[in-house]
Amino acid sequence: MSSSLAQLIAAAPRTSLDGQFERHASANIRQLAGSDSGGRWGPARKFSVLYLGRPRNSVVVEAYRHLVDPFAENGMTGDLVAPRRILACRVNVTEILDLRSETAQRQVGLTPAHLLSPVGEYAACQRVGQVAHRRDDRAVGVAERTLALLAVEVGP
Repeated sequence: MSSSLAQLIAAAPRTSLDGQFERHASANIRQLAGSDSGGRWGPARKFSVLYLGRPRNSVVVEAYRHLVDPFAENGMTGDLVAPRRILACRVNVTEILDLRSETAQRQVGLTPAHLLSPVGEYAACQRVGQVAHRRDDRAVGVAERTLALLAVEVGP
């Protein structure tokens, strides 16, 4: 872990959130769970992350970004995606690394372009996510509509 990145993240703003969030999932998934398969804030097999969004249209846009856009030039369209389910949960979390402002993003070495990078081009965000996870931050908040819960354990 880069000690300078750790110091920058330690000095970055924190926030807390209490509210309703949603996630898209395969139709056969019936409960929320974090995944360690890799994503914007967590490298594969390092720790689990649960990606949540609000309002629902942001969740649908994110599903489309992952399931349709990467394959559009091969003829993929939204109507070809297997059925999906929207799972909802109430979140009450403290110690969220608050990257909603460009100032906070720059403070930890990120730009808006990093946050909007194509699917799979996540190295810069994953570095921040790993350091935040090691610091015991519970989540990364990037906008009012997106939340990545780090090393999540979902209760009943």
